[in-house]
Amino acid sequence: MVFLWSVDGKNMLKIARDNACTALTNLRLRRQHEVAVGKEWIERAKEAGETDENDHEGDKNNYNKFCQGLERLDNALVQLDETLMPLYDF
Repeated sequence: MVFLWSVDGKNMLKIARDNACTALTNLRLRRQHEVAVGKEWIERAKEAGETDENDHEGDKNNYNKFCQGLERLDNALVQLDETLMPLYDF
């Protein structure tokens, strides 16, 4: 049995770019959602400033997890953007 097939490089590049752009959009929407959900944590942090004497340890841990999640999303956005640059430049 013989299989004959070919690869259309331009079409593959277009599909890869489209998929990466979709992923970038989804990550941005996820970050916006996380910020909207965690707005309370952000406001608490702004109000507390340097004086966090009344905060519970659990609140600190939850806020740190929230910030870590935002950092991870930001890192993923930067990495995906760096991946997209060569796809559009060439």
